Amino acid sequence: MDLSIIILQHNSSEDTTKCLESFKKAVLPEETEFIVVNNGGNNANDKILEDSYKSLNIKFSDIPNKGFANGNNEGLKLASGKFCAFVNPDIIVEIDTVKILMEYFKKQQSVGIVAPQLYYPNGKIQDNFRVFPKFRDLIIKRTRIFHKIFLKRLRKYLLWDKDPNKNFPVDWVTGAFMIVKRECLEKVNNHDERLFLFMSDLVMCRDAWDNGFEVHFVGVAKALHHESRLSGGNIFDIFRKKSLRIHIIDAFKYYFIYKFKKFPINSPSGKRE
Repeated sequence: MDLSIIILQHNSSEDTTKCLESFKKAVLPEETEFIVVNNGGNNANDKILEDSYKSLNIKFSDIPNKGFANGNNEGLKLASGKFCAFVNPDIIVEIDTVKILMEYFKKQQSVGIVAPQLYYPNGKIQDNFRVFPKFRDLIIKRTRIFHKIFLKRLRKYLLWDKDPNKNFPVDWVTGAFMIVKRECLEKVNNHDERLFLFMSDLVMCRDAWDNGFEVHFVGVAKALHHESRLSGGNIFDIFRKKSLRIHIIDAFKYYFIYKFKKFPINSPSGKRE
């Protein structure tokens, strides 16, 4: 199998239907399989419209919700591809998105993880490629009141001075849409299940760099992302939003995992240290 595409959903059958429909129109490797994981949703896989997938090589899995990392790893157990794509259900790929990303791997043998440019329905480009964060970067990013106060710091963290229409190595990419080489997955030991909802994409990219695999943002490949931000808000949302509290907990876990460790030496940030 050339490519396994894992879509992890939780009561997102309508989004998943549209996502699969976009893949049906896309240029894919000859041997491509889809694994749709219902992560604790209410019969969510049964509600996906059959017309969206009936011509695809597809498997369905229903599991209890033990988190984002665990759900993706359950999907990996069913995947046999040389490359594995982790795709949020609210992603809509363009016709050549996957084609460009797979060709990029062929040209860049040292690359283990790639991600395309993601954009909102209004055309605004998302910041899905970043430098390794300090703890304060995550607080600034998730708390809107700090954006103007720490604008320079936010610009550096989110790489706003980079051209998002070009390709380049980055410290890490977000897990909304990434493709990972199988050899890289085996080295990084899949998604880190110590993290429930956030940060496992960051850990995977950091471990990839540590194991000799590069992480690249491929800006010439594009996909629409109907992102519903789970972790953003203001300082008072910590008391109102469960997802924001989970994000803070996962952030503390991440920093505990990597406390006192330097950034991977060959990563963009590691070279600057």
